[in-house]
Amino acid sequence: MGYPSQPHDPYGQQQPQQPYGYSGPQPTNGYGYQPPTGPPPQPPRRSNIGLILLLAVGVPLLLLGGGCAVLLVVADTARDAVVTEADSPNMRMPSKEPEASQPAATAPAQEQVQEQPKQEQTTATVGGSITLEGTDPALKVTVTLNQVFNPATPAEDYMKPKTGIKLVALQVTLANVGQAVYSDAPTNGATLIDGEGQQYRSTFYDVREGQDLNGSATIAVGDSRKGMIVFEVPESAKLARLQFALNSGFARQKGEWTLS
Repeated sequence: MGYPSQPHDPYGQQQPQQPYGYSGPQPTNGYGYQPPTGPPPQPPRRSNIGLILLLAVGVPLLLLGGGCAVLLVVADTARDAVVTEADSPNMRMPSKEPEASQPAATAPAQEQVQEQPKQEQTTATVGGSITLEGTDPALKVTVTLNQVFNPATPAEDYMKPKTGIKLVALQVTLANVGQAVYSDAPTNGATLIDGEGQQYRSTFYDVREGQDLNGSATIAVGDSRKGMIVFEVPESAKLARLQFALNSGFARQKGEWTLS
């Protein structure tokens, strides 16, 4: 029966064999190295405290974040549902304002009224006065129909109307009560109307009943003029009305006097 070989040191020397159960100092290899004996050392045990804390804190936070996300989704869904319901074409909010189509329908009528203003007209009788406004709002003249001469007498015997025609003279007074000078031909703004609706313009005849207003007249503010406006009409004509307007008849406002 053989014996196991003995360990050798680096120089080939055998190490002494220790008896079984010897626990004393271990032999070295001559350099102070002592070979390990016994079972190999165990690695240190790791602690699980960090993992436990991470789970204890992270899991509640994860659950809390998920719950908040669910609440946000539910709230956003509810808001979308409300907006969708409010924007429904079947819903109509009550309003006291007129619909947009109403002003558009009346706009053309209003523009037409502005483009074609209604002519203002006042009336009076013989002896009455009417204040008229010219194309310039600062021009205002009070016109008074003083007398009517029907028929009127020609101033010259050789200047007589034709057979069947007579002269009619209307005496008027023009008083400038505005803020502008009146400069016009007054006879151009006068129109005589008979009972059948026929119109007559003034003529150039002079009459013995008074001085006529033929030609132009310039009346300062606060001043006045009086004279005759003469017409040629058929002898059978019945006088009905006199119409008069400033600016040779082009002013918007007209005055009318009843003659019968």
